[in-house]
Amino acid sequence: MGVMIGFAIGYVFGTRAGAEAYDEMRSALKTIIGSGELKELAGGAISVLSDVLRQGTGAIGDGGQAKLRRIA
Repeated sequence: MGVMIGFAIGYVFGTRAGAEAYDEMRSALKTIIGSGELKELAGGAISVLSDVLRQGTGAIGDGGQAKLRRIA
């Protein structure tokens, strides 16, 4: 639901701003996606999520570890 609301808001602002603003926004997004800071942040988030999943499956037992391996 949040994605749909975000898309709708972006669409409204995009249509009002025009093609030039769209190109600026696209360029800014490419810069953000290509930045090393975002890559470090994503790597850290994946590491934390991995640790949380390992701890959770450890509480479940060996069956949980096998399921996690199948997912990953």
